[in-house]
Amino acid sequence: MNDSKTIRILIADDHLMVRKGLSTLIQGIPDFEMVGEAEDGAQAIAMAQDLRPDVILMDVVMPEVGGIEAIRAIRAGNASVNIIALTSFPDAHLIRQTFEAGARGFLYKDVGADELISAIRQVHVGQVALDPDALNILMSKPETPPIHTSESQAARGDVKLSPREKDVLNLLVQGKSTKQMAVMLHIQPSTVKQALSGLYQKLGVNNRTEAVSIALREKIYAE
Repeated sequence: MNDSKTIRILIADDHLMVRKGLSTLIQGIPDFEMVGEAEDGAQAIAMAQDLRPDVILMDVVMPEVGGIEAIRAIRAGNASVNIIALTSFPDAHLIRQTFEAGARGFLYKDVGADELISAIRQVHVGQVALDPDALNILMSKPETPPIHTSESQAARGDVKLSPREKDVLNLLVQGKSTKQMAVMLHIQPSTVKQALSGLYQKLGVNNRTEAVSIALREKIYAE
């Protein structure tokens, strides 16, 4: 437990607007102190070691070194730091992984300001801060749902994605919109939609959330 009156906070998120929004919120709270902003997991690990924050707000899904890997590495080097995982994806496996890695909190990115402030103070004094849905998932008995043929293939690494589909999946995991993908890949939005359609069919899913869930679980997005 850290008894310091000021809570020193590090933010790790690959989206600039998210970092700035969190930074603005934190700087407006008298007992909070912003000590740094990391753009990815690797930078978060280095900054956590150098800055020794009390609390880290860690995006779970980031390119290269992801949030879960970063949480594990940071906690290995500093067991006293308290980490709140933030994500947009309601994936049970992801939630369990964050706590196995050493997080003390789990919140969705649409969390209200008051709830986030309260969560930071909770983990700072050694408590656990959980979104109610995440708490229900952690308390429930893990289930093994029927696996679609395509998911089974994904688990074995049998899904063969085209280079375009791999690029789109990588950006999908990063939370990019169809328009953003088109700009970043220098293609038309219609081409992105065509790639998404092929991607969904190969993974056996119907939407972005399901595709990201499988990509995170099987780590196929990094191929």
